[in-house]
Amino acid sequence: MMKRTESKSSQLYEQLKNDILSGCYSESCVFPSEVALSRRFGVSWSMMTNVVRELERDGLVTRYQGCGTFVTKHGASRKIGLLVPGVSITDFFKPIVSEINRLASKEGYDLRFREIWSELHLGRVAQVRDFAADFIRGNVAGVIYEPLSGSEGDEVNARILNLFERKKIPVVLLDCDIVPFPERSRYDVVGVNDVEAGARIVRHLLSVGAKHIHFLFGDLRPMTFINRIAGAEAELRSAGAKASCGGNILYAEADDLKALKRYLKRQKRRPDAFVCCNDAIAAVFKQTLEKAGLRVPEDIMLTGFADLSIASLMTPTLTTVRQNREQMAQTAFRRLVERMENPSLPPCDIFLPSPLVVRESTNRRPKGKTKI
Repeated sequence: MMKRTESKSSQLYEQLKNDILSGCYSESCVFPSEVALSRRFGVSWSMMTNVVRELERDGLVTRYQGCGTFVTKHGASRKIGLLVPGVSITDFFKPIVSEINRLASKEGYDLRFREIWSELHLGRVAQVRDFAADFIRGNVAGVIYEPLSGSEGDEVNARILNLFERKKIPVVLLDCDIVPFPERSRYDVVGVNDVEAGARIVRHLLSVGAKHIHFLFGDLRPMTFINRIAGAEAELRSAGAKASCGGNILYAEADDLKALKRYLKRQKRRPDAFVCCNDAIAAVFKQTLEKAGLRVPEDIMLTGFADLSIASLMTPTLTTVRQNREQMAQTAFRRLVERMENPSLPPCDIFLPSPLVVRESTNRRPKGKTKI
């Protein structure tokens, strides 16, 4: 008898869940009462109460004392937004987008993916604004967002997130926060601990003999790299290094040979290691170093970040920090679902493992004379 009761309760739950997700009940209308539902289905009020409680636990409906039960935004909409920059430019986001798309399809969500592809500053800013407005008009239940970097990010990130917040659309940030460490925004962030990763890179370089560690910082200036430099500075101070990273940063694009030569001439001591913000930039910068007469790793060691496929294909192979992008996608998706089901959850940083992958680019060999 108990089995039949449980089976009937499960059937009622699945039917009402499907009705909610298919749009039979609007978010703006009162959901039928337990009494009305018990009459409709010919079951006891207590059974129907338990079914509605289960719907509430799963974030599909919510109760307001004195007003009734209502379908939540999560229940009314199975659409989620994904907004990331440069999928066509870098390999970093391709497995992330692919995995989130797979999970959305598996869980019955309609993924609305938008890529910020413009190479022009005003174009990128306009695209982010347009895509955010599109998500809001489309009544998405939640958004996964990779914040824009540099001056573009300063201009639009907080403004766009405030738009989502006013519409009560939960957001999970991918890869980094919108503010530099040690500040903390009010949003969930899924990525790696960039401060600790920066310290780990410097710790490794010091252990293999580097004494003059420098950093390549391009125009985009991602928040992730800003945080890694903060971690690197802390590690250098801990190791007793006199110079801070503030005086050891080359502000230039990876292929700017003239900027590199000018930078090298200004240094009292030639850099013996360069840290780049990602593997693709490190691959380009290696060629620029060679044009300046510097060999990797004989004259100068080099590191990247992310462990993209190019890191193991370079000659020499590149020391880097591994980011498991499929795990990042899975964690971000799960956190967004949790956030949609329970908007009152406190914001949190979810740091994923980021092991250092040591390869040939930091394996110092005996060196001959090299002209700069």
